[in-house]
Amino acid sequence: MDIKTLLGEAYKDGMTIEEINAALADKEFVDPTTLPKSVSKEVFDKTASELAKVKKELKALRESSMTDAEKLQAELDKAKETQANYNKELSKLRAKEIFVTAGLTETDYAPILDVVVSEDEETTKTRAKSMVDLIAAQKAAAEKAIKAELLKGTPKPKSGEGDTGITKEQFEKMNWKERTELKQKDPELFKQLSEQ
Repeated sequence: MDIKTLLGEAYKDGMTIEEINAALADKEFVDPTTLPKSVSKEVFDKTASELAKVKKELKALRESSMTDAEKLQAELDKAKETQANYNKELSKLRAKEIFVTAGLTETDYAPILDVVVSEDEETTKTRAKSMVDLIAAQKAAAEKAIKAELLKGTPKPKSGEGDTGITKEQFEKMNWKERTELKQKDPELFKQLSEQ
């Protein structure tokens, strides 16, 4: 659909943006009957407030009609839930401690923290240590692979005096030109072999 069709009779050649906006202001592009029914914010807020009030009254009514045994059980359940939350938080702290001791930052261990933590502190510690061991093993393997890759193209260094690469017999079989080249390349080696 183009602007001419959209504006209909209100369209004129050379219209400015302001004129187009003014012409569009009184147009309705969506049929209100096709929209889902909605509720105003005031009605929604009022209904939500009434619902909260009714829930509170229902809770109070349930509590007042509870027997002493039911009240005690409700308090025990609440205490168990609180204890479970404290255990989980303590386990989370222990896991963080293990990760930090292993040299990990919060950014490193944050994605796996919820997987490691349980209500049982010992289980959490075991999981955290296993993760740290796994990470350390992966790191060591990566370092070893990188080191091996870097050493691939590196020539082996000459060893000290014991292994010169040329024996006395080889030196004696050398002609004059080869001995001159050796003297220019490695005067120390030449001196050692010629003195023997």
